[in-house]
Amino acid sequence: MESPADFLARWQYTGLFAVIFVEEAGVPLPLPGDLFIAAMGFLAHRGRAAFAPTAAVVTTATVLGAALLYLVSRHAGRPLLVRVARRLGYTAEREARLEAWLARRGATAIVLGRLVPGLRIVMTVIAGALRLRQSTFALGTLVAGLVWATLYFWIGWALGAGYERVGGAGALAAAWPAALAIVIAAALLAWRARARRARRAQP
Repeated sequence: MESPADFLARWQYTGLFAVIFVEEAGVPLPLPGDLFIAAMGFLAHRGRAAFAPTAAVVTTATVLGAALLYLVSRHAGRPLLVRVARRLGYTAEREARLEAWLARRGATAIVLGRLVPGLRIVMTVIAGALRLRQSTFALGTLVAGLVWATLYFWIGWALGAGYERVGGAGALAAAWPAALAIVIAAALLAWRARARRARRAQP
């Protein structure tokens, strides 16, 4: 399988935009978008990418892709929310609490929710199904997309610098499986924490 770094070395910012947009629109991908942002950090360490265009591309693709899924979720309503979120322990009581939290915190809730591993796409579905104001959702998604791009870009750059010091420039190409393992582990930990909370909440 082609690594994210190899894919982006060939397709550059166009490929990055496509990956992030498709994932944000709700289409499952073999590798998470986090890895592709980190891969741009790898390439930036080698002088083949830069932070500013990466952040612009990721943020734009995030806002546009999430807006598409938000509109679908808003149209489909709570039935879609139930199908997607019930798998994560999303009960009727939690729905009421989350709806109140979204109404109270607005864009801040979107930013925080979208930065939790494994919750980014679900948060879009929830916001659309609960009919959060579209301008509030767009603002939260814009800020979250910029933070997401910044965080993973510099993680990728730091990993690239560390691997180069330890194993030479050739180690950069082999570094992406380790980054994948980190992302998967973080998502699993977040999922297990939600599952434990859901079990404790059950009578």
